[in-house]
Amino acid sequence: MKKITLGLSVLAVAALFLTSCNKKEAPSPVADTEFESAVDASYANTIATDIDAIAGFLGENAYAKFFNVAPGGTTITPTNISGVSSSFTWPANTKCADGKVRSGTIVVTYSFTDINASYYRDYGFIGFISLNNYVVDGWMVDDSTTMPANNTTPRFTVTNLAPSANPNPATTKLKWQISGHLNMTNVADPTKKMTWIGKLNKTISNTSSLLPPPSNLTPITWTMAVVEYDGEFKGVTPGNVPYTYTVGTEKPLVRNYTCSPDKVLGIVTTPSVSSINSEFHPFISGVASFTTAEKDPRAIDYNGTDAVSPCDNSGSITIKGIEYKVDFKK
Repeated sequence: MKKITLGLSVLAVAALFLTSCNKKEAPSPVADTEFESAVDASYANTIATDIDAIAGFLGENAYAKFFNVAPGGTTITPTNISGVSSSFTWPANTKCADGKVRSGTIVVTYSFTDINASYYRDYGFIGFISLNNYVVDGWMVDDSTTMPANNTTPRFTVTNLAPSANPNPATTKLKWQISGHLNMTNVADPTKKMTWIGKLNKTISNTSSLLPPPSNLTPITWTMAVVEYDGEFKGVTPGNVPYTYTVGTEKPLVRNYTCSPDKVLGIVTTPSVSSINSEFHPFISGVASFTTAEKDPRAIDYNGTDAVSPCDNSGSITIKGIEYKVDFKK
């Protein structure tokens, strides 16, 4: 009987040993490499800041070079009602100088806290932006004037933050606050939607070196401007991912209107072959924090990956200390 018991014990130990040897290792965790939501939020911000840039041209009664018709087309002239509003209308499917296709109208209606504020650059200037059937690259953009009950963000508005009526451009940089709520719907697939809700500060970092220097009598030379953005906005991506996007003042987003990644928009063969520089100007530097409820936080770095062309539309997204190179949407 003892021999039988001993034999059974040996068999049990052997079986346990064999079981432990055949134990499968736990699968390695899958790396979080979902970039689409961060890239989509960045694209929504490009659309929003482009609208402000257009408002900047309108607010200066200036020719909207970047957003006008591409070379070869008929130039569009803004409509200005002195002291009341300015607007810009693109016929259907207009190919613009920045390579984008636009339709519809953007209107800037003036509201002043200072009676002498006549331009976007002036102390006391406030511009309320309205979008009428505005479509850019297949996205219908609507300025929301009806807010959720828990949202106090006003309609899309630009407010000049000048500290005085005539600041010295040598010592004071021109600055505005952009705030509001934009809805973006894909025309081809209306189930795809994006939102941009928040506030950004916009600063011309090279205010003192613009030609001519802006003042209450001279307009802003936008083609020479280097613009910085900091602040925060929230929204939802086309993948229905709620997000928060934050940019600090230490590494603001930078858009330099003197450089572009697209060397050639088209080729002219008559009377001679020549290149046409594109007027597309992406963010070329700056770092943003991108967070969602379900994913690890991301750091979006807009410093280009092309050492030869620092004005490229690429950068990186860092997740858990791992950096991934990405191309942003135009």
